[in-house]
Amino acid sequence: MSGRNTATQILKTSGSSYALPFHVPHRARRQAAYVAEALRHGHLRPDGPFFQRAQAWLADHTAAERVVLTNSCTAALEIAALALELGPGDEVIVPTFTFCASATAFERTGARIVFCDINPATMMIDPAALLHRLSDRTRVIVATHYGGGAADMEAILALARRRGIHVVEDAAQGFGTLRNDRALGTFSTFGAFSFHDTKVVSCGQGGALIVNTDDRKLLEQVTSIVERGTDFALVRSGKKAFYEWTSTGSSFQMGELEAAILTAEFEALDENLAARKRVAAALMRGRETLTLPIVPIHADAQTTSNFHFMPVLTRAAREAKDLIASQRKRGIDCRQHYVPLHLSPRAKAMSYGHGALLEAESTWDRLVRLPVHTAMDGCDVEMVLEGLKAWAG
Repeated sequence: MSGRNTATQILKTSGSSYALPFHVPHRARRQAAYVAEALRHGHLRPDGPFFQRAQAWLADHTAAERVVLTNSCTAALEIAALALELGPGDEVIVPTFTFCASATAFERTGARIVFCDINPATMMIDPAALLHRLSDRTRVIVATHYGGGAADMEAILALARRRGIHVVEDAAQGFGTLRNDRALGTFSTFGAFSFHDTKVVSCGQGGALIVNTDDRKLLEQVTSIVERGTDFALVRSGKKAFYEWTSTGSSFQMGELEAAILTAEFEALDENLAARKRVAAALMRGRETLTLPIVPIHADAQTTSNFHFMPVLTRAAREAKDLIASQRKRGIDCRQHYVPLHLSPRAKAMSYGHGALLEAESTWDRLVRLPVHTAMDGCDVEMVLEGLKAWAG
């Protein structure tokens, strides 16, 4: 890393008021050229040249049965929920510590959401707790990968397969992370990625559905849903003259301009991940030299992280607030994260509340996320470390 304060230099375009923003999106060198090329060819709706190019890259990267570029990770989850034909009487298990879309994508089908507790060491679904949330109505388990780490897919899949339950990976934060050298999003029936502006790989707003099954019915369901509930795919292939309405569906796909940006980002993925790894490694080395009242949350030995951010746990909620305030006074934007979903107003209507999932309740407000991004350099790392040292006294 160089000695220039890159994050400060990029401040004017990041929209942050802090000298060191919490996140600055990676910008691949060929983005502008690809967007200009897309504007020249003029095919801006889904299925244009860059859409096909990015989708083919992702299919090769994941070795999935099928890949669908979507306008968000939420859209990808919604396609999965519709394809699985969930409805009233079905139950979907969702970790309580996750973004609300992990639940809403399935709740809108009429299925009942069953929240599950987390392992505080990972902030992800706890397989031991999951066992006790299963019932004869469970149709789906949502496994959210958090902060560049990976959920314990081996344990989750073992529970699911014995009971014929589908697993859907919410890998919104997991693009670029590997578990046992395998991409997240590829372990289960469906995986979902986010390419939102806040993620490791971004096209502003976008996502992808990863389909990891050869079940013909599910594949046909996905095709019809993505075609807005029609059999237009048959018209495209020349098997029909006119398309017809065949199922539920919607406009879920990504546009060409976003796909052009995403193509550039895919091609620069190795460079992006290497830069994040250098920043994270420098932060970890420096933190180990300090005596701090925090516990880092590391990816386990089976996981190669994308270093989406660096989560740590303080001893108490008050300390987390003090740490964030202290860092922000020094111009460093640190943040907390989700309020557990079972404590939300929406969940109260489902008869959830305090005392239901104790590990999440005792952990969420002690979490602090430190910045890791490709605009950071050695000066920025030192800035974070000096801030931690000053806070700890």
